[in-house]
Amino acid sequence: MVKKLKYIVLAFSALLLFVGCSQNNVSSDNGTATKQKQQNPKQVYASVGGKKISQEEMDYECFRAKLQNALANTAEQNSCPPEKTIITQIVELKAIDYLAKEKGVTATAKEVQQRIGKLKKEEASDSTFQEMVTAFGTEKFWKYEEQRYYTIVNAEKVKEKLIEEEKQKNSYLDDKALKLSAQQSFDDLIVEAVGMVDATIFYY
Repeated sequence: MVKKLKYIVLAFSALLLFVGCSQNNVSSDNGTATKQKQQNPKQVYASVGGKKISQEEMDYECFRAKLQNALANTAEQNSCPPEKTIITQIVELKAIDYLAKEKGVTATAKEVQQRIGKLKKEEASDSTFQEMVTAFGTEKFWKYEEQRYYTIVNAEKVKEKLIEEEKQKNSYLDDKALKLSAQQSFDDLIVEAVGMVDATIFYY
């Protein structure tokens, strides 16, 4: 796993649970607008919590995966995840923000900017990173990257709160056991949060 531009990676079991119950929690609408989707950068793939997911956001997720693979020098450097996978990931990210709100924690603008600033410094001399981001669109990339780090910080804060809750309930556990228990609780809560997020997905 590349440390740079790291994804929020949910437990594989949580992903399977979401996919298994998605037909109950997410409604789909089959259509024939493939050509229109390719021509319109604002074409909507899905609506999550009343907010539309646009072609531009889908393009960002695709690009981010390619960038990670390029930095890791993997064989999948030019491959983009399937559209359904990207949409599922976006729903999961929205669920993390929903969970953070439910837990009473939130990332601040200062925290996010500190993380973005650190990333920019780390990648300042990486020609692959700079060339790919420039080709994609620097302003557009950092706009979405700020949103991603907002969710990353939210996830970290939720986990910290869960660890504190575990300490109160199970003070006899060591740090490793507390973190493991908190991670399991986090994964379970994300699955529940996905079910609470109002998502409508359109497959073309």
